[in-house]
Amino acid sequence: MKQNYFLRWMGVAAFAFTVWLLFPFLKSFCVALLLAMAVLPLHRMLELKIERSEFFRALAPAISAGIVTLALSLIIFLPIVAFLFQILDHPANTIEMIRSVGNKIDTLTTHLPSYLVWLKEPLDNSLTIAQMHKDDIITFMAGWFGNGLKTFMFMLGEMTMIVVFFFFLTWYGRRLILFLLPIVPLGRSIKREFLEEMMTTTAVVFYTLVGVMIAQGVAFGIFIAFFEGYNPLVLGFLTGISGIIPVFGTALVWIPVAINEYVQGHFMNVFIITLYSWAMMAFFIDNIVKLVILNFVNRTLNEGKRRINEFVIFFAIVAGLATFGFWGFLLGPAIIAFVVTTLRTLRKTNRSMRH
Repeated sequence: MKQNYFLRWMGVAAFAFTVWLLFPFLKSFCVALLLAMAVLPLHRMLELKIERSEFFRALAPAISAGIVTLALSLIIFLPIVAFLFQILDHPANTIEMIRSVGNKIDTLTTHLPSYLVWLKEPLDNSLTIAQMHKDDIITFMAGWFGNGLKTFMFMLGEMTMIVVFFFFLTWYGRRLILFLLPIVPLGRSIKREFLEEMMTTTAVVFYTLVGVMIAQGVAFGIFIAFFEGYNPLVLGFLTGISGIIPVFGTALVWIPVAINEYVQGHFMNVFIITLYSWAMMAFFIDNIVKLVILNFVNRTLNEGKRRINEFVIFFAIVAGLATFGFWGFLLGPAIIAFVVTTLRTLRKTNRSMRH
């Protein structure tokens, strides 16, 4: 008996030391684990198809994990590469656009349309104040840009670690589960319920997010195709990806487009782009369509099972984004799924003890 207690405490100590050692990469590991859980059915399906070939049968788990990881890498890094390519491919055009925007700001009030004349006086006062504090503003903008670049590089490193962890967790996932499950001192049905609940909730969030990204990308891509001088495929793709970025979201794409239209003097286009982007993507798709997709995916994946209410998952996504940042869209619902499953298990256990 004492030996069992000693071994349990040894296990707790080993787990604590592992967490301490991997603490700098803990969030990346948790995100990669949740992503691996979400795509486990897809990985398993690919693995079974590859195993049909005798030549690749032995390498089926690694090949399947590699294909799924490649797809995840494209989703994460392709938008960044496309965005940088658009900026760096024609640096002269980018510099000229920035310079023209700066010149336009100095003469902002002279280009106001007739229906915005009432803004002339407050804008003139604001521009005068800005000119007086020009050096302070430049210093602030330089510091903001430096912090943004630092955060961007940190996110790239974090994303790289997530992809690395994701590959190995996908490859060795089943072996890890079979190794760790017997150690957990719970009944087999309880452990199975925990795993199913966590995997299903993570999959619901992941596929809902993919659906919202596709909806926003298609909506903006089709819309911007009616304006000259833009690549609807690239902008639609960037819009879909930027939709999951907290706070800014799709505004990272449509605001620069609106500014470009303003610089060219197309004031009505600015109004149309702003109104459509806010009404369609920031309000309709990001709130109403997201709930519809969430409800559909939740019902589909939980058919015949108890499921977590889609409103709870929706608010868990919002809370996760506020608490953990970019990757909170997965961490928030995973925590809620863990809590709900724990409470259900305790409720079931208490009922069985009373009877």
